[in-house]
Amino acid sequence: MRKSQKLMLICLMLTLITVVTVVPTYSWLSSTSQPVVNTFAGGAISIKLDEALVDTNGQAIEGEGAQRVNSNSYKYVAGAVLEKDPTPTVLKGSEECYVFICVENGLNKLFTINYDTQSWLKVAEADGKAVYVYSTKVDASQSETDIVLNPIFTTVTVSNELTAEDIETLGEKTLSATAYAVQTKAITPEAAIDLAVAQFLPDGTTVTYPEIG
Repeated sequence: MRKSQKLMLICLMLTLITVVTVVPTYSWLSSTSQPVVNTFAGGAISIKLDEALVDTNGQAIEGEGAQRVNSNSYKYVAGAVLEKDPTPTVLKGSEECYVFICVENGLNKLFTINYDTQSWLKVAEADGKAVYVYSTKVDASQSETDIVLNPIFTTVTVSNELTAEDIETLGEKTLSATAYAVQTKAITPEAAIDLAVAQFLPDGTTVTYPEIG
């Protein structure tokens, strides 16, 4: 082979080697993280209302075996002090809430009820019913136990002036209480009070808005 041909062959081989050398190899690095999982569960509010079981004289049965009930029956006579303690309980895990009680009083002025006016604030009254709000918000969302509130009252006292004629006229009447709760998140105290009043009383009832702690 002539010298010029050998030289050309070497140049061609070098050129090919150069081309092969500069072609890149594509190998991408990658990594996958663990997923971030967010669980959303709806909140809830659960409340109950009960009172001490009473004996035939209207006195609370205490001690071992004492019960909490949803109703009692009373016999009334002049001067009697009857024990009755409607007590709301906000169950553990419940979201922060405003708590209300509506009292429907079928008794007359010869009966005196010892309302706890420090714990329970009257917001509206009509047609023999009155709505009260608990003076502070109640938050059981992080509580490991139920939160028992103060009873709205503890006794009903019969006037010493009650007569047989009064008893005959009055007959059998009822005194009942119903609890109601509204969440505090995303609602003002005034709006919560309006909801409670609308739940129990007719439209147009005058409403007051006390400060709630």
